[in-house]
This record gives sequence, C-alpha cells and structure tokens, in this order.
Amino acid sequence: MENIMKRLLALLTVLVLMFSLSCCADTNAEDGGAKESKLKASLTNPELTYSKEELEALKEGYHYSYDYDVPALYKYFEGRCQIGCIVNSWQISNPDDTMYKSLAKNYNIYVMENEFKPSSINPAPGVYNFDPCDAFVKFADEAGAATRGHTLLWHAQIPDWWFKADPSNEKSVVECDKDGELASSEQLVERVEEYITKVVTRYKGDIDYWDVCNEVLNADSIRTKNDANSYWAEIVGDLDGNGYLDDYVEIAFNATRAADEDAVLMINDFNLEWQDTKVQAMYDMVERMLRKGVRIDGVGFQSHIAVDTNIETYRKELEKIASLADIYDECFPEHKGEFRIQITELDMNMYVGAYRDKHFVKWTDEDKARNAKQYADLMSMFLEFADRGVLDAVVFWTPDDGHSWLNDNKNGMPSLYKDDMALKEAYFAFVETSFNEKKEN
Repeated sequence: MENIMKRLLALLTVLVLMFSLSCCADTNAEDGGAKESKLKASLTNPELTYSKEELEALKEGYHYSYDYDVPALYKYFEGRCQIGCIVNSWQISNPDDTMYKSLAKNYNIYVMENEFKPSSINPAPGVYNFDPCDAFVKFADEAGAATRGHTLLWHAQIPDWWFKADPSNEKSVVECDKDGELASSEQLVERVEEYITKVVTRYKGDIDYWDVCNEVLNADSIRTKNDANSYWAEIVGDLDGNGYLDDYVEIAFNATRAADEDAVLMINDFNLEWQDTKVQAMYDMVERMLRKGVRIDGVGFQSHIAVDTNIETYRKELEKIASLADIYDECFPEHKGEFRIQITELDMNMYVGAYRDKHFVKWTDEDKARNAKQYADLMSMFLEFADRGVLDAVVFWTPDDGHSWLNDNKNGMPSLYKDDMALKEAYFAFVETSFNEKKEN
C-alpha cells in the first residue's frame, strides 16, 4: 500500500509539473502575442506619446532590449525640429523586417546614404539608374516624411568619365590629367547642368532638401586636385575672375534652382563643429554667393562628432553660420527668415584619446554614461537653435550601432540604438531633452 501511495504521489507531482509548464507556455505565447500587438499598434498609431513621468518609469524598468511600445523618436521633438536618419535600399525593401519598421516609425525626414550620389545614378554616359531613388521616394511618401537628396556634387563618388575629354577613355582621371586629356571647362559645365536638370526635375516636389554640393572645402579654402584628386576647381576654373575657384558651386546651385525653384538648397560639409578656419571659409563663400544672387538656403553641419567634442566650441561655430541669415534676408527679402542650419550626418565616435584604436568587447557603465551625456548636451544645444528658428532638422548617419561606418568591427557606440535596435542609455538621455522648456526668441 505504501508503494502504491508513493507511485500515486510521484504521478501527481509529474502531472502538476506538466500543468505548470503548459500554463507558462500559454503565458509566454500570450506575452509574445501581446508584444506583437503592441508592435502593430505603435507602428500604426502616430499619436502614441509619453509624458516625462512615463518615460522615467520606462527607463527605470527597461532592460535594454527592443521595446516596440514607445513613441516614435520624432514625436518627442515635433513642432521644434525634424528628426531623421539615413537609409539604404536593403533597409527599406521588406516591410516585415524590424529595421524597416523601426525606420518607418521613428523619423520624419530621410536621406539615402549612397544611392543618390552621381556614381550610382549616372555611372556611364546616357546611363541612369533611378530605381533605388524611386523606391526611397515611395518609402518616405508612405511614411509621410520629408526627404533630403544627398548629394548632387561631391569630390568622391563622381563618375570618372565626367572629367574626361573622351568619356570612353579607359585611363584614370589622374592619367588623363598628366596626358592633357581632361575635359574642358565647357564640357564639364555642360555635363553638370545636364545631370542636375535631369535628376532634380525627376524628383521635383518629391525631394524637399538638396545637398547641392558636399565637402567642397578643405581646412580653409576650396578643394583642389591636390586635396582629394578633385578636378572641379581646376577644370571649371575662375570663370568670373574674382580670384576664387568656386564657380562650379555657383553653377550647380543655379542649375538646381532652375530645375526646382521650391526645393531648399543646402551646402554640406564636415568638421564645421570645431574647425574655425573652415567655418570662416564656409561663411565667406556663402556670403560671396548670396551677394552674387545665388540663393543658398542653408548650411549642413555633418556632425561626425566625438565623445570629447567641445559643445561650447560647437555652439560658437553654429552662431557664426547662423549669422549668415542677416545677409540672406538682405539679398533675398522675399525669402526672409528662410535661411537655416541642419545637422545632416550625426553620429558619435568613442575611439578618441585614450580610447583610440582599442577594440572594446564590453563598454563600461562609465563609457555608456559619457556617450549618453554627450548626446543629451548636443540635443539640448540643437533645441536652443531650433527654438530660435535657426535649425530645423537633426539627421542621424546610422540607424543603430551595428550599421555605422564608424564601427570598423569594433563594437562602437555611434547611435541611440544597439545593433539589435534596442534602446540605449543614450536614447533616454537624448529624448529627455525634449522636456526642456522651450526658450522664447
């Protein structure tokens, strides 16, 4: 009898255990279903918002894995400035992919990382590839977001044939230069105007902002072939005889304006956040253009910043460029108040100073805190300029840590999101700035 009772007790224990596991499985299934429903709800509910208290509660209980049930990133800053991100074709090709969903949800302005550059669109004479750009426009339109076209002219990712007298010449541009086989000024200008007209006309009304020219400056003056094998300055030359080799910039802006008079036309460059000589060169060039009747609507600060970038220096450089608004208003009174600054390629390099060239497997709490504080200080400053009507967009140059050009296989921290799209300490620090009181002009 005792043996029978032992067997019955054992059987009962097994049955209880099986029942418990079944309940857990059902609960997990329900949790999974609930999370998926939250995902769908948050992605289709643009009105989802959090108060400061709700954000704090989330932060306290958050385990830094992806939580779909949070407001879109841009919603925190709506009415103050746009929040954007780069995309690539593969990231916006599958609506069921997490990356696609995150990008479509979190931003209200987009820019393509590579596919709008001339070498992608016009690799050979008479050859144009618009498919990725068309897909981008469709993606942004469905998201109800603004668009940046990056970039019409650059010293890199330009088809070599543009600079050759004979486009079929197989020699490199450098060899053509040595052998006297470069294009004439007239040839290059004609190619530029044809290209810009074709591209900008196609996307008239679809691209809101154009980076007409990108990185035209070295540390203190216009780039030449000696700076980056860029032949813009040498081939086009000083057509107006004013002593500056920036005539191709004027030509590009005028061609873009003729193709789409309503688009906002920007000039974009790097290191403007700290390099005084470059900021002065940018100021001087834009002023020259404005006074010649070339309407440049704004300057893009790329802002590939570092964790030790000096915020006050950055503020000073922003103020310098912002002061161009007075000259803009003087030269184009019918467009008074329309000059702006945009942060166009924001990310953060942690590999500076003592961190340089190190391979981090795991970031310390101190590293994460430095990363978060720098993002908070940056966005607080950007909002000051946004509230003054000077700055209207902050665009990230990576959707997450895992897809950044800065990583170099090092496990870096350039973004607000981990490489699995999980929220980071930096995300909360960045978003919390939206609750800073708006300062009156």
